[in-house]
Amino acid sequence: MRLGWVALPMLLATTACSPVQRYQEAARGLRFTLDRVRPELQLAFPLERSRIDLEVTLGVTNPSAVAFHLRGFEGLLSLQAEDGFKPLGQVRLARALDLPAGGSAELVVNLGFTYQDLAGNWPLLQAQLRGERPGAWELEGTLRGEAYGIPITVPVHTRRSFGAIP
Repeated sequence: MRLGWVALPMLLATTACSPVQRYQEAARGLRFTLDRVRPELQLAFPLERSRIDLEVTLGVTNPSAVAFHLRGFEGLLSLQAEDGFKPLGQVRLARALDLPAGGSAELVVNLGFTYQDLAGNWPLLQAQLRGERPGAWELEGTLRGEAYGIPITVPVHTRRSFGAIP
């Protein structure tokens, strides 16, 4: 019975310093940048056949000594308008990527939208493509991965401004 009382504090001490906590702390230190959003407009007539393709590049920097295996990203891409950010669509990346300790990597996602998908935001997108006004792209979501077999989930929120500031 006495051995049980000795083992309990030791068990609590080892879970407080567990690798799981260390990996989660390292994951919270990951830094994200929205490196590029490359839109390409493909106009067609009638307008309903038009589409826009976006190549979105998310940069991930790992300042820690823990290597991560990134399994996927899910998020929402938005574009700034006068009255806030307007959601354009869901971003999903299912391709795995290794992020070395002290290193960085890029996650590239290609998105395609039809005119119907973006009808409410079409004037906003056209203005951005023509460079008529400054604005920003915003990417918000969740990055899933693992460190040495232990699953991690990290929230992502990043922006990239474009155009001249008035």
